[in-house]
Amino acid sequence: MPKLLSIIALSITILILLAQIDDDLSIEAVNLINQIEADRTSESYPYLIGIFAGENESPEDVGRKIINEYQQLEADASYEIIEYQNSKKIFLPKGDLFCWSFEDGCLESLFSSDVDIASLINQHTILLNRTNTFLDFEEYRTLAKPLINQPIPPYQYIIAAERIKVLSAISIYKNGYPEEAIDSLLTQLSKLRKSLELQDNLIGKLVFLRKLSEIIDVASVILSKEGLKVEKISGLSKTEKSFSMIAAREFGMSYYGFKSLDKNPEFFRVGGKVPGWIIRLLYKPNMTINAITPGYYRLEHLAQLAPTEFVAEIEKGNNAPLSTSKVRNGLGAALITISLDFLDKYIAMFNDFDAKIVLFNQMHQSGDELIKAKNPYYGDEAIEKPNGSVCFDGPMEDEMFLRCLRVKI
Repeated sequence: MPKLLSIIALSITILILLAQIDDDLSIEAVNLINQIEADRTSESYPYLIGIFAGENESPEDVGRKIINEYQQLEADASYEIIEYQNSKKIFLPKGDLFCWSFEDGCLESLFSSDVDIASLINQHTILLNRTNTFLDFEEYRTLAKPLINQPIPPYQYIIAAERIKVLSAISIYKNGYPEEAIDSLLTQLSKLRKSLELQDNLIGKLVFLRKLSEIIDVASVILSKEGLKVEKISGLSKTEKSFSMIAAREFGMSYYGFKSLDKNPEFFRVGGKVPGWIIRLLYKPNMTINAITPGYYRLEHLAQLAPTEFVAEIEKGNNAPLSTSKVRNGLGAALITISLDFLDKYIAMFNDFDAKIVLFNQMHQSGDELIKAKNPYYGDEAIEKPNGSVCFDGPMEDEMFLRCLRVKI
């Protein structure tokens, strides 16, 4: 009997030890994480992080200090970040004139405003100069790991500065110079497209997309009022649409999160004290990470599809299945039950914006009847005309009217 008990005890021990073994990370997962952890340098990223620096301070120096604070937090979770004082920041313009362009009445307010544009520009010269400096950079690389507590670039300063430029163009138009106003807007469009292409994170990519949509709408209203024509605007390029680095950083959020749960005694609750070996019996971080990896590669695949192909992919529900062993990795299987297809809507936004460009070119470049404009998603289709806009239908909800073009206010 003692011998039998010893054999049983030994067998159980061996089974527990075997159950501690995790899979190796897949080559695909390693490639994604290597994109994030590769040695990276950037001047534009710290400049943007510190763009709100005091008048007599260097944005890049302030940005590097802020980045260093977050790096110390990454190394020591108990570290308390020393935030840059709000009282030292340059003023961020706010108010009704800094609404989101897709909100009801926003564009109308921009055209009806009697704002003193010269005074507004003079008041925010530092902000405008710094934004122009940022837009002149030829590179952009996020230097922070994609963690929950990573510093979020203060894009609101870029957004405000670009709105002032739009208001300036509208003022030029209202003063009787529509061609000059259009030239200003198209120059602004070109600069922002370059920044859109350089952005390697989802928030930044969407910020610049929204601003591009706003500029095209404002230009369209002016062109419609004046009956002017302009050169054709090219659709977004593959690099402007690319989600390769964005997918890698979104993957990184999950990667570091799943890694942090490995043998974590607080897996189930804060303050928990479950032995690490028990957690490993039920949860394998690498197996979990390998299971979600195909979903992130799918993002870049979707981003490069033509609109018609994108629709077909979405409609057939060709989402990469996320699955792992429920025996060896039961907790991991429970954690990945949520599909990644919620990210599809962000891919759709870029196709929607391309649809807006099609409408713009049809109305303001070709001079053909608008009814001849072909929906990039579905081919020939009637065009909706709500609230002074011409629109295409699409596969997903368009809350920001990216595939609608304003023609009047």
